[in-house]
Amino acid sequence: MPENSTLWVRVLRPARTEVLGRVVVLPHSGAGPNTLAPLAHRLPDGFEVAGVTLPGRERRFGESPQTLVEEPDRAVASVVAELRALPPLPTVLFGHSMGAAFAAAVAIDAPELCHGLVLSAHPTLESRAGRDGPWSDSDLLDVIRLGGGDTPTELLDDEVIRRHLITRLRCDLTLGRHLAERNKGRALPVVPTVLGGLDDELVPPPDLDRWSGLPGADTTVRFHPGGHFYLLDEANLDAVAAEIVRPFGAAGGSAPTAAAAAAPTAAERRRIPLASTPPSPARRRD
Repeated sequence: MPENSTLWVRVLRPARTEVLGRVVVLPHSGAGPNTLAPLAHRLPDGFEVAGVTLPGRERRFGESPQTLVEEPDRAVASVVAELRALPPLPTVLFGHSMGAAFAAAVAIDAPELCHGLVLSAHPTLESRAGRDGPWSDSDLLDVIRLGGGDTPTELLDDEVIRRHLITRLRCDLTLGRHLAERNKGRALPVVPTVLGGLDDELVPPPDLDRWSGLPGADTTVRFHPGGHFYLLDEANLDAVAAEIVRPFGAAGGSAPTAAAAAAPTAAERRRIPLASTPPSPARRRD
């Protein structure tokens, strides 16, 4: 598929050596995939990195993000369609926060596209980032503050820019809630890796602990130092990058060949219900 014919999915970084696989990154609420560029650049050279861009940001800045609220399932279907049109490669889906719920939805709808699934700060219906609306402007500013991201104060002081950011964030959080409800209890095609920040106030560790209690699933749940955006902290970049390519084999060193880019086998499809059990006390801190 020619790059200029795609709307939702574009390659952020081509493989620099023989192609071993593809990593698809789906960012958090209010952001575009280039926000995750520092992490993408830490992935091994043999992996193509593709990013999902939702309306209202980066190259789609002029589009209204309201369409995500009005037609959330169409957004998932559009991403799936564009991923299916790409040359087949073993693929890991990586999503952060709202992007994790989106990645899980893609995996559920298109299991043949998911050879690995890494969910970072996946919001639950009970977490602050996954709560039901409506979201007031004050609520959204609290989300920005609690997230501890790098939104410059001067941008929030500008009325026009602040209004655009808040509108985009409100639409994305509403989308994330819809996807969390849509995904709940549905079977994932592979056992996910679940990551989080030890000091995350939006999706705190107890919200992610429940993954370790899924029956019959050897789900990896790892926590790193830092808050909601722990994955972009310099000290964590290499460790998170290693987790993303772990499904391909030791830190990406022995990924399946492109010829193996078929749907996961029956053994790989553990049919894991999505976060449907009570929290477990087990927790790993790396």
